[in-house]
Amino acid sequence: MEFDQLRTFLAVVEHKSFVRAGQALHVGQSTVSFHIKALEQSVEATLLERGRGRVEPTAAGRVLEPYARRVVALCDEASQRLRAGEQGELGELVIAASTIPGEYLLPPLLAQFRAQHPRIRVRLDVSDSERATAAILARACDLAFVGHKPRDRRLAAQVFGADEVVLVAPANGSIAPDGKLTLRELAGLPLILREQGSGTRDAIARILPHLGDGGPALRVDSTEAAKRCVQHGLGLAFVSRQAVAAELSAGMFRVVDLPGTPVRRTFYALHHRSVTLSKAARELLDLAVPRNR
Repeated sequence: MEFDQLRTFLAVVEHKSFVRAGQALHVGQSTVSFHIKALEQSVEATLLERGRGRVEPTAAGRVLEPYARRVVALCDEASQRLRAGEQGELGELVIAASTIPGEYLLPPLLAQFRAQHPRIRVRLDVSDSERATAAILARACDLAFVGHKPRDRRLAAQVFGADEVVLVAPANGSIAPDGKLTLRELAGLPLILREQGSGTRDAIARILPHLGDGGPALRVDSTEAAKRCVQHGLGLAFVSRQAVAAELSAGMFRVVDLPGTPVRRTFYALHHRSVTLSKAARELLDLAVPRNR
């Protein structure tokens, strides 16, 4: 049985006439008769009793009627939701992001997006650049926002932000009292580093070889963890300037001058070239990467 057959059957039951059903559906009586005949052949039962100027459902027709209504209602609901999704009114938007975009750059953009699309559900998964890029490659998300440009040609990358990686120390600490360090001096000091796969770690890749084995190193998997370690005097850390803007303003941290820093870095919005973006994804991408930029 087919959708048009069920819709035609319900129209005949409602209007009790093939002619009036055709008028309601904007089709000819012959089309109505064709659909009803095909449906009856499909279910191998007579569904409508014709006579006395009225058409009534048979016992088999009365059995089919509630199921037909459910099927038609579900199809109508699906069509409405699909149209709403295409118009950016309903649906879900899944975003993968590395730490700095996910925790600092995207929240204000998502606030704008939510104001324009209050019925779109948004899920933001924050990890590191490597895992966020893997998620978009696996088509496990609609968009990804990361700290390094992928080489994989299956991905389209657009610049959506920039930042600097700086070396920070506690404001009241004894390290680098004059606010400066050489690479040789830093090599003997405790250092807090992000994990492999982090865009922040990649940004300082040219500095790390100059440190040799260095002093005691503590590896953490988030910017917030790095900041807390600095706050508690466990060492110095390379972090995003945006991530420590509040601490710098409050006088909790200070930036230490080091040759090769600050390291400028760029953030990218990614989508899979072979995936057609939903309207919601396109509109968030337009907020992140204005076309007139």
